[in-house]
Amino acid sequence: MSATRQDYTPLRTTQIGRDHQKQWFANFRRGVLEQNQPYVVAGAVTPHEILDVLGIPVVSDVWYSSIISAKQMAPHYFDVMDRLGYHEGLPRYTSLPLACTLDNDPASAPYGGLPKPLFVLERLRGDYAQRITEKWAKAFGVPHYVIDAPSSTRLDLRWFERGMHDWEDLYETHRLDFQVEQLESLIRFAETLSGRTFDEAEFTRQMHRINRAGELVAEVRELLAAAPRSVVPLPEQLATVMTATWHRGSQWSVDFLTQYRDEVTQRVAQGDAFCPDERVRLLWLNNGLWHNTGFYRKFEAKYGATFVWSMYSDFLSDGYRKYFSGDPMRALAARHISMNEQLHLPGWMSEWIVDQAKRWGVHGAVMLVPKNDRLSAFGARHTARMLEAAGLPVVELEANMVDSRQWDDAAMTQRVEQFIETRALSTPFK
Repeated sequence: MSATRQDYTPLRTTQIGRDHQKQWFANFRRGVLEQNQPYVVAGAVTPHEILDVLGIPVVSDVWYSSIISAKQMAPHYFDVMDRLGYHEGLPRYTSLPLACTLDNDPASAPYGGLPKPLFVLERLRGDYAQRITEKWAKAFGVPHYVIDAPSSTRLDLRWFERGMHDWEDLYETHRLDFQVEQLESLIRFAETLSGRTFDEAEFTRQMHRINRAGELVAEVRELLAAAPRSVVPLPEQLATVMTATWHRGSQWSVDFLTQYRDEVTQRVAQGDAFCPDERVRLLWLNNGLWHNTGFYRKFEAKYGATFVWSMYSDFLSDGYRKYFSGDPMRALAARHISMNEQLHLPGWMSEWIVDQAKRWGVHGAVMLVPKNDRLSAFGARHTARMLEAAGLPVVELEANMVDSRQWDDAAMTQRVEQFIETRALSTPFK
């Protein structure tokens, strides 16, 4: 048996982030409900930056979905969907917050539920997403605004190496031209509804701050990946980096990530590992297991096996950073035009994760293959095949990121344990 530390103390940054998010949401609800301030419900892969510059708070659909799931409320809301006649094939991740709105019970909803927004913003990326958010906007009685994104005419697999500087060629000029038009239309729409004016100078400052935030995340990644033993458990990585991601563009996010970097630097220097007898490093592939993040630490005591990385660990570094000397709007277009593809679809996703596996020196990967989320599941399985072909073993867990009704903890634990015992590499993947 391998001992994991019982006296591990979480990073100060982790609690600071949680407190900030809790206070932010309290202020948000007070501003919307008591002061009639506008806010927008938006997809995670939409340009929140435009709304941030306008001073309009943004609530991401999947962020609220993960909160519902973490508070173990998902079974109730999916039962609501069943009673209302919604079919079981709907993607769970994006339909869960719709169900919360349809239930219309603020007393039981997490954080009192979401109040009526100014509008609902979505990016066209499949029939399911636009239809769900269309129904959500209708339930709120507000406009539904969608952004289109043209497909690539070529696939450049090393996007994470070229995308920060060579994004004009990588994402193709004709695509960026069209995307800039979409963003400018969104600005006019949001200005008209809110009565506010878009500040170009502040937008430029925010774009530079996001690049700086990405640099800090990259520094943390290099520290964690090179450390002889892991010093930050994956649940803390998720909480910290995602809090900064939702508040990207703010000076707070830069200051927060600076403190995170400094704390990680100190812990690495001290060799302050949370699992001193770490012998197996694992990647977690695909979305987070939001209803059971404790699962990430379940294999430390018995196997010295730690989860060291997920796509949330450093996408703020590799996906968001877009350096520019001229037009910041064009850089914003480059940031979002292929974001969903890079995170979830074959080719884009696969090459990035193979690179991460080598960078972190892992011994295997555990992949969540989401039921009801077909595009995500398809991309995940393609990535699993690529990793296996490259020599990294992968175990698939067919479940869902927010629907705990589909999760059999004993069976999933046994599956990962068997994988560690029989297939995990004896030496780090390089």
